[in-house]
Parts: sequence; C-alpha cells; structure tokens
Amino acid sequence: MELWFTEKHTPAAGITLKCKKTLFSSRSEIQQIDIVETEDFGRMLLLDGLVMTTERDESFYHEMLVHPAMNVGSMPQGQALVIGGGDGGAVRELARYPSLEGIVLCEIDPMVVEVSQRYLPGISCALSGNEKLEIIYKDGVEYVGQTSQRFDRIFVDSSDPIGAAEVLFTAGFYSRCYSALSENGIMVVQSESPVYHLSIMKQIKKALYQAGFSRVLFYTGPVPTYPGGYWSWALALKEDMKETMAQQNLPPEQKQKLNFFTLEMIPGCFVLPAFVKRALVSRQT
Repeated sequence: MELWFTEKHTPAAGITLKCKKTLFSSRSEIQQIDIVETEDFGRMLLLDGLVMTTERDESFYHEMLVHPAMNVGSMPQGQALVIGGGDGGAVRELARYPSLEGIVLCEIDPMVVEVSQRYLPGISCALSGNEKLEIIYKDGVEYVGQTSQRFDRIFVDSSDPIGAAEVLFTAGFYSRCYSALSENGIMVVQSESPVYHLSIMKQIKKALYQAGFSRVLFYTGPVPTYPGGYWSWALALKEDMKETMAQQNLPPEQKQKLNFFTLEMIPGCFVLPAFVKRALVSRQT
C-alpha cells in the first residue's frame, strides 16, 4: 500500500508527497509534531499537519531568511535573536558568522527542538556544542517584551498566522522587537506566499511601519514545498539605509558551504514581480 501526504493550500490546490514511513508522531503540550520520510524530499517536519521544512529544500528557506540581512549594512558583532525556528536551521546559518557575540533561540515548544535534533541532524546541527548559543523555551512575545538584551539582528521564523502564532504578525509584537534591536538593527520576518497571501504581506508591512521601523523591504525566493512554491520575507530597518548594498560579511570559507544563497542574489531578490509591487505600493496597504 502506498503512503501519501497531502497539505491543502486552498480548497482546490495543495501539495502531495509520496512517503516511505512515519518516523515520529506525538503531541506536545502545544501542537502535533510529525517526522515523515518522503520519497523525493527526504525527512519532513510537520506541525499540526503543515509542512515546516524538508531536508531537500530547507536551505532555500533558511539561507534566504538569514543571509540577506546578515550581509546588508555593517557587520553584525553583537547578539542575534531567532524567535521560533526550533528546527535549528536559522541558528545553523547564523553560526557561520564568527563576528557574532552570541545567538539566542527563543522557541515555545521544547519538543520541536528535541525531535529536530534526533531526526533532522543536518538542519539542527548547530543546536548542540555551540558555545555562543543560548536556547530559551518561552513565548516569543513575552521574551522580547521582558529582555534587557539588545540585538543587532532579529529573525522571526514563525509558522503561519494561525492560532498561537497569529500574535507574531501584529504591530504590538513588532514594536517589542523594535525596542529590542540595537541602534542600527535589522529584523526579518517570514511573510508568507505572494501567490496566496498578498493580504498578509500587506498587513505585515503596515504593522512594521506602525511599530516604528523606518523602512520595510520585501524579498522573495522559491521554496518548493511551501504554498505556491514561492515565498517572501520582510526586512525591516530600524534606521534607514539609502541603498541595499551587499556587504562581504560572510567568511569566504562559509560561502562555499551554502546550498542556495549567493551574495549576488541580494540586489535581485529585492526586485519584486509587478503584481506584488503593486499590492505593496503604500505604507498603509
């Protein structure tokens, strides 16, 4: 008997993957967590039945989440914060920057970290044996509202704006992140699919400006197993820069280890398709 997994992106469209077997299935105090071995995309992490990452295309997402912001502006030398991201992919990418003083991972669900370390070692490899890393198991909104630390970079690696994650897409949360950033800090939030979620992208842009950010730039890239196969991220600047120029902040030996991102992508990834550009033309859309 063949085993297939289907995630519906709309009532009439979605993604279906042929699977070999289920490696892990359990419910934490917060959500259902599954690890499934697929035929074409390797191991896949599901939270509440939705694809979070797969071994085959996780670099498409994690490298684009982290490296554009790490190579825009001056070299980050302080702290970086990841909110969500318990699979460890964002932390792995940040660990490539020796200039960082430290990395804080704030994840609400300890089981996501535990399961990722056990079943997704290639993604979670920087979660152990990393002297610069501090893992905090806490609600991200609560953490940024209470911390006295200031971060050069904040990455919001959240799930979709459904249920408990919905608050991570609000001006109130972004305002707390703004306060937690250093003077020239940058925040990146995953901002959903331009194919299906333009209204959410517009909401994110409006909320980031309401929170006080001086400039918000969207960039895009492919993630085959995400809705529409095409994803976006919002880069929010605390202090404006006249130009979004790529800096050589990533050590040369680390560039050779990347699977997807190249420094040359930075100018191009911020060039948006016409339909996205039109939808995001105003601060108040």
